[in-house]
Amino acid sequence: MLPEISLIITTYNRPDFLELVLLSVMRQTELPREVIVGDDGSGPETRALIDRYRPQLGCPLKHAWIEDLGFRAGTARNAAVRMAESDYIVMIDGDIVLGRHFVADHRSLARPGFFVAGSRGYLSPKATQRIVDTHDINIGFFRRGLRRRFICLHLPLLGRYIRGAKELRHVRSCHLGVWRDDYIAVNGFDNDFNGWGCEDSDFVQRLYHLGIKRRNAKLAATAFHLYHPNNARNNHEANHERLAQTIAQKRVRALRGYDQTDGSAAEHASGTDLSHPQQP
Repeated sequence: MLPEISLIITTYNRPDFLELVLLSVMRQTELPREVIVGDDGSGPETRALIDRYRPQLGCPLKHAWIEDLGFRAGTARNAAVRMAESDYIVMIDGDIVLGRHFVADHRSLARPGFFVAGSRGYLSPKATQRIVDTHDINIGFFRRGLRRRFICLHLPLLGRYIRGAKELRHVRSCHLGVWRDDYIAVNGFDNDFNGWGCEDSDFVQRLYHLGIKRRNAKLAATAFHLYHPNNARNNHEANHERLAQTIAQKRVRALRGYDQTDGSAAEHASGTDLSHPQQP
């Protein structure tokens, strides 16, 4: 049987982008079991947007908020996964608009003993602004301002014959599928990664150390990256050193990860208020 999917969306103070992502969820050929927004400390506009879309999304919409203490996307994902009720987790960032078959493709790609690394096309600043202004998320091969358009073709049968990258190359948590049990086995993302960079490579490397293998979603689970300026990379050198330690020590579990993440938000999962209790 194909697994049910909990779709995790990380976000930080971009409700305009998050709305486009939620709109792309609503037009899926197969809805996920639930959508959980892993919120890295956004203000009240994001909560208002989630409250507005909750009754119309078509599946449960949950909100896991953590305090804004800088870039902590890994911790936000841990908080979101603590709310998850499905056996399979698909993670995307809040700037990733989904193709219509995204969820269905991930369900068909899921195999025990594997995680799935996905790709995405890149939209130019002008194309992104047009989508924000019009809410036209029907993005296809001929969309103006789309880069890497050939990987955005939806040809999943052909994609099975394309091996793609190996090891840590081109694997990012902005588009990643993993079994929840495997996520928990490696203790999720390392909460000690602060600032942009390497927290996803560290997570994947620990999956490798656990014995989990990689599948690539080639010509399937199409996704489109909305343009925004790059995040500051002030702490990238320290993060890279943490990754190097994980590799050298063949570490499987994060020392401070999923198990050490505040789970208080999950206590509200059965009610209507699914936000973190400290949220403004």
